[in-house]
Amino acid sequence: MGLSWLILKENNRNSGERTMKNATKGTIAMIATALLWSIGGIFIKLVPWNPLAIAGLRGVLGGLVMYAYLRVRGIRPVFNRDTVKIAVALAGVCSTFVAANKLTTSANAIVIQYCAPVYVLLYIAFVQKKKLRPFDIAVVPVTILGVSLCFLGQIGKGHLIGDIVAVVSGLFFAAMFITSEGVSEQTRASGIMQGQFLTALIGLPVLFATRPAFTAQAVVGILILGIFQIGLAYVLYSIAIKNAPLLTCSLLAVLEPLLNPVWVFLFAGENPGAWSIVGGVVVVVAITLWSVYDVRHPAAAAEPNPA
Repeated sequence: MGLSWLILKENNRNSGERTMKNATKGTIAMIATALLWSIGGIFIKLVPWNPLAIAGLRGVLGGLVMYAYLRVRGIRPVFNRDTVKIAVALAGVCSTFVAANKLTTSANAIVIQYCAPVYVLLYIAFVQKKKLRPFDIAVVPVTILGVSLCFLGQIGKGHLIGDIVAVVSGLFFAAMFITSEGVSEQTRASGIMQGQFLTALIGLPVLFATRPAFTAQAVVGILILGIFQIGLAYVLYSIAIKNAPLLTCSLLAVLEPLLNPVWVFLFAGENPGAWSIVGGVVVVVAITLWSVYDVRHPAAAAEPNPA
């Protein structure tokens, strides 16, 4: 009896240590993911090409990195209706986000795209007909207020088209969350890879048509965007969500909208303006608080809306 108890205690201790190591591994992976995502704005600004050309070549590199990851993990790529949905949503995100970064400030592009959870909430309420929680309802107008302040800061500066494109990017981003829900890791990873290659199909014709100059700055920028900012970042994200708690991943993801405009300001001298900064703070705080609430109160989200 005593020996069995000691063995059980030792097994529990080892299990706890493995869990702690996995959580630490996932946390580090998520921090690295957010940091890599955050450099997108500055390198998109530094590559003087058509945005679709950038997205296309970045998609080729990102897709190859994702394919290599699948091979290393021994995951066989699949092609089905679910992967196509994910791929279309991801291709939309990648194409429109690059365009938004070219047409408006990086701060506005990332903050407005970061409103994707609000679009998911609206989808849940009006399409899935499920009942929203009080905090869900409250976060929608607050986030809309923050985005409105971002728009206000761009009036008269010729950036409103870029802000509108950023809204579209956020809608595609929300669609990617929705289409990824309830699918296997194999389907999700395959859809991400296919989405990168679909982005390439959209953007490469523009690359060949515009014939941009392959300067050293442009080549380095594209390599960093494709291999690290998209390819490696999605690999690390897959590791993070497998090992770290959802709340940890959600909170650490906030590093992207916080750091993205900082890098652009430091290395490109782009000042988003006071209203955009205030609006960005409102959006990031609102979405972060909602993420904490969502993890701690998951059950109520599934209640049907009594119509």
